[in-house]
Amino acid sequence: MTGAYMASKKTSSPAGKGAAKGAVKKFFQWTWGKIFKRSLLFVLLIALGGFLFNIDRLGNTGVNLLKFKEYLPGFIVRFLPGGTAQEGAAVPDEIISGEVIEVYDGDTLTLLSRINGQEKKYKVRFYGIDAPEAAQAHGTASRDALRGKILGRQVQVTVVSVDRYGRSVGKVMSGVRYINLEMVAEGNAWYYPDYAANEYELAKAEKEARSGRLGLWQESSPQAPWFYRKENRK
Repeated sequence: MTGAYMASKKTSSPAGKGAAKGAVKKFFQWTWGKIFKRSLLFVLLIALGGFLFNIDRLGNTGVNLLKFKEYLPGFIVRFLPGGTAQEGAAVPDEIISGEVIEVYDGDTLTLLSRINGQEKKYKVRFYGIDAPEAAQAHGTASRDALRGKILGRQVQVTVVSVDRYGRSVGKVMSGVRYINLEMVAEGNAWYYPDYAANEYELAKAEKEARSGRLGLWQESSPQAPWFYRKENRK
């Protein structure tokens, strides 16, 4: 009996040791695998955070990501410029400066102002001009033209008034460039005389754009956005 037991022990021992080694090996593989995955995730999150917090310094890469901001998950948008900024309230004759972080269409933007470590966002409507609505012909082209001029860049806005939606209506400057005028001169917006009488520079720019058939004036009879809104008002 004892001999049989000893023989059995000798023959089963190598298999048992092999199984034990295999179990230990699998355990370490599983453990190190989890550690590696978590470490990789941590590194990626750190890299993503650094990227998002410095997006305004990334030139065209940052600007291109801002263009698609509306399609990004909310938890990422919070880390983009202005993601947690408070809404600012400007008054007529005030001058606000900052980075353009959103362009909605050819005459509306969001400006992010940073003063003494505090961030404020201002919704700005361009004074004296009216760009095509998104669903109109040339609406997308007008928006893209404005994005190309100022998205991700510093601008200065002289506030003329505040509209019923709480937007700062103003004259937008990028360096020495008067962006309101550029949009009209290039055929990307109409002069809006009902809300900006006697703006002769804008009126002249529209006349020249019409004559040169620039931008939206390439169409034979483009519809002014104020008439389009009236027809499509619900």
